[in-house]
Amino acid sequence: YIVLTTLIVSCGNAAQERMLKDIKQMEANKSLATSDTLIHSYVDFANKFPQHEFAVKYLFKAAEASIKSNRSMQGIKLYERVANEYHDTALCPEALIRAGVGYSTIPDQVNSKRMFDQFIRQYPEHRRIGDVKKMSEYSGLTEEELIRRVIESNQKLQQDSAQKLQ
Repeated sequence: YIVLTTLIVSCGNAAQERMLKDIKQMEANKSLATSDTLIHSYVDFANKFPQHEFAVKYLFKAAEASIKSNRSMQGIKLYERVANEYHDTALCPEALIRAGVGYSTIPDQVNSKRMFDQFIRQYPEHRRIGDVKKMSEYSGLTEEELIRRVIESNQKLQQDSAQKLQ
């Protein structure tokens, strides 16, 4: 029983080490930075070894590469996966923001707002909370409403500046 357990664990470790080595080699080749092969390798590693310290980092890198290679929906879903499966990590807040921004570019304002609001609930003391609250506020607005708000905001800033000069 002990020998069998040791054999199984060492085979798992060998596969893990082999995958890590392959990923490092692909990362060294800049032409593969947004390739399907590298993206799939990142995701496969996270699927096979979800508790490994690199799993969340690799999912985040897969999301970044997907966005850069114009596969927005794939990237957004990977950011959401980071936020949902690794909510206790340092990458979670950034994943929520990037998912929200990604949805807003599709455009899918309902899901964009959902991501920003999730950030606001989970990280009310985060250093970027003010920015995210503004993004959430503007999510769901029509283009005309957004332009109107920007114009009103600029007018208010000009009025405030004029009053300070007097």
